[in-house]
Amino acid sequence: MTRSNDSLSLLRNLGIVAHVDAGKTTLTERVLFYAGRIRTIGEVHEGNTTTDSDPLEQKHGITIRAAAVGCAWRGHRLTLLDTPGHLDFTLEVERSLRVLDGAIVVLDGARGVEPQTETVWRQADDHGVPRIVFVNKLDRPGASFEHACRSIEESLGAHVLPVVLPRYDSEGTLVGVLDVVRRVALSFEGARGREVREHPLDDVEAERVRVARERLVDACAAVDDVFLTEHLERGDVSIERFVAAIRRGTLAHRFVPALAGAAYADLGVQPLLDAVIDYLPSPLDRGAVTDVASGARHPPDPSAPLVALAFKTTIDTHGARSFVRVYAGTLHRGMEVWLAREARTLRIGRLVRLFADEVEEIDRAHAGEVCAILGGRIGLGETLSSPDTRTALDALRIPEPVVTVAIEPRERSDRERLPGSIGSLAIEDPSLRVHTDPETGQTLLSGLGELHVAVAIEQLEARHRVHVRAGEPRVAYRETITIAHELEHRHVKQSGGPGQFAVVRLRVAPREAGAGFRFVDAVRQGEIPRAFVGAVELGARRALESGPLSRSPVVDVEVTCLGGAFHSNDSSELAFALASQVATHEALRHAAPVLLEPVARLTIRCPEGAVGALVAELSRRRGRVLLIDTLSSREHVLRASAPLAELFGWTSCARSLSAGRASSTLEVSGFERVPERALSRALERAA
Repeated sequence: MTRSNDSLSLLRNLGIVAHVDAGKTTLTERVLFYAGRIRTIGEVHEGNTTTDSDPLEQKHGITIRAAAVGCAWRGHRLTLLDTPGHLDFTLEVERSLRVLDGAIVVLDGARGVEPQTETVWRQADDHGVPRIVFVNKLDRPGASFEHACRSIEESLGAHVLPVVLPRYDSEGTLVGVLDVVRRVALSFEGARGREVREHPLDDVEAERVRVARERLVDACAAVDDVFLTEHLERGDVSIERFVAAIRRGTLAHRFVPALAGAAYADLGVQPLLDAVIDYLPSPLDRGAVTDVASGARHPPDPSAPLVALAFKTTIDTHGARSFVRVYAGTLHRGMEVWLAREARTLRIGRLVRLFADEVEEIDRAHAGEVCAILGGRIGLGETLSSPDTRTALDALRIPEPVVTVAIEPRERSDRERLPGSIGSLAIEDPSLRVHTDPETGQTLLSGLGELHVAVAIEQLEARHRVHVRAGEPRVAYRETITIAHELEHRHVKQSGGPGQFAVVRLRVAPREAGAGFRFVDAVRQGEIPRAFVGAVELGARRALESGPLSRSPVVDVEVTCLGGAFHSNDSSELAFALASQVATHEALRHAAPVLLEPVARLTIRCPEGAVGALVAELSRRRGRVLLIDTLSSREHVLRASAPLAELFGWTSCARSLSAGRASSTLEVSGFERVPERALSRALERAA
C-alpha cells in the first residue's frame, strides 16, 4: 500500500526546543495527554515524565537526550522530539532540527530570550526550519507576553505576530487565552483543562484582539494576494483564508506566530496543537532533498527510490537503535540499502516506531516518517538509499569539544570494560571525543562543557557499570599562525633496500578565523607526480594535529604545495607524506604561531546588590562585561565574555557572592588569542 500526497499532508514532524527550564518537557507531557496518547500527566520534579525516562535525566531534572514520541490531533499524525535545553547537549538539538520539518520554540514568559534560545534559533535558521513560539509560564509573577515577544524581535531579528494572547481576570491572574484569528476567548475547564470553551470578548479584550489582528492583517496581505483581494473587497476575510495566509507567511519565514499559555497550569496547550496543524509544514511543504554528489533532487514521494538519513544512534542492553528520517521512497523490513559514507550495503532487520523508550514494531516507513532500525550500527549522518541510486545527503555538523578530563579505571575489571563502554558513548554522542595522551598514556575524554563530560562519566557508571577516577577539567586550546612562511624539506632515507626520497616545498599562511584548513596544489608539471600530491596533503593534515606551542590542533591555515622533487625508484606516497608532515610542522614554527583559547558568553541574573562584586570577580577572571540590563528595581542581567579556562567553579562562586540568588548560563562563542600576560599560564594548562 503506497502513501498518497494527501496522507503526507497529514504528517507533522516537529521539535520542541528552548533554553533549559523553559518548560519543554512539561509542555510535551500535556501535548501527549490532550492528544489522548497518555492517561496521566507526569511531572519533571517527580521524575515520571514520558520523555525524560533516563535515570540521569530524572536525577538532574533536565533533558539529556532527545526523545521521540508520537500522537494524533485533528486527524493528523504528529512526531515530536523533545530536545535538551542545556548548551552542553546542543548536538541533540542540531541533529533533530536537521531532519524535522518545523519547531515550537518555548520561552519562559518571565525571562524571554535566553542564551540557548539564541542558539536553537540560529540552528533553525541554518536548516531553514519554520517555527512558532509558545510563551510559557505566563501564570508566574513578573511574566510578560509582550516583553517575551519583544525580546525575540530585539535579540533575534524575527518578526513576531501574536495569534493567541493571554487572558487575565480582574486580579491579573491568567485564566485562559484570546484567539486573535477567530476573535473569541478560550477557557480550559474540567479535569486538567481538557474542556476548551469559547466565550465572547469583553470590551477590553476586544480592543487587544483588534490591535493584534490589524498587525496580522497587514503581514498576511504582504504575503498572500488572494488574502489582500478578499480583504479589500469585503473588509474582512474568512477564517480559512486567514489561516492559509498565516501558514504561507510562516513557511516563507516572513514572520513567526506567537502563542501564550502556561503548560504546568494546563492553560493554552490545545490552541498550540491547533497552530501546529495550521501553520507548521508537512513533509510536502518542505519539498525535496538534494544529492550532494549529483545534485539530483528527491521529492517526498513514497513510490520513489529510497532516500533516508540516520540522525541518531542509541545503544542499550538490547543493542543499537538508529533513528532514521525517510525523505523519499519506502523503507521496509528485509530490504537491502546502500550506506553512502561506509560504501557498503546493509539488510534492514527490525523496524520500529518510537515512543520515548518504548518501541512499536512496523513493517515499513514511508517518505515523511521517522522510525528506528534495530541492530546493525549505522553512523551518525549516514545516508540510506537504494543500491541502484546510491544517494548521499549533506553530513551532520558536529561541534568541536572544548573541555577535557583525564579518566582512569578504578579496578582491573573496569579497565577491561572501559574501551568498549566509552566507545559506545562516543557512537551515541559524537561530540564526545576519546583519545590517549601519547606522553602519559592517560585516557582523555573531551566534551562541550563540564556538565557534558560529567554526565558522560555518570553514564559510564550507571549504564555500563564502569567506575573511573576523573582528573580536573581542562579546556581544549587551539593554535594558529599570524604570518606566511615558505620552507623546503628533503626526506632521504637509505637502509639497504628500497630507499625513501621526497623533496617538498610548502608555504603556510593564515586564514580568517573559522575558515578552517585549505590545501592548494600549485605544483608545476613534472616536479611531483600527481599520484603523490594527495600524500603531501595528508602529511600537512597530520602536522596540523599538533601545533608547535602546546601540541594543540592548528586551525585556520592554508598550506600550498609549491613544488619539490622525486626519484623514479625511491619515491613513494609514504615518503612524500613524511616529508610534508615535517615541512609543515617546521614552517608553522617560523610563522609566528599563537595560542587560542575558548571564550564563553555569560548571561548572569542577579540582585542589584551583587552587581559590583560579580563584575569585580569577572574582571579578576579576565572577563569583560558587555552589557548590564535592568529587569526591575531588584534584578539585573549581566552579559559578559570570559575565557572558559577561567570559569571553572564560576557558578558556585557567583552564588556565594550573591547570597545564593545569582544564576548563570554560559555558551562557548569561539576562540580568541591568549594575551601575552596570560600566555605562560595557558601553556601550563595546555601541557
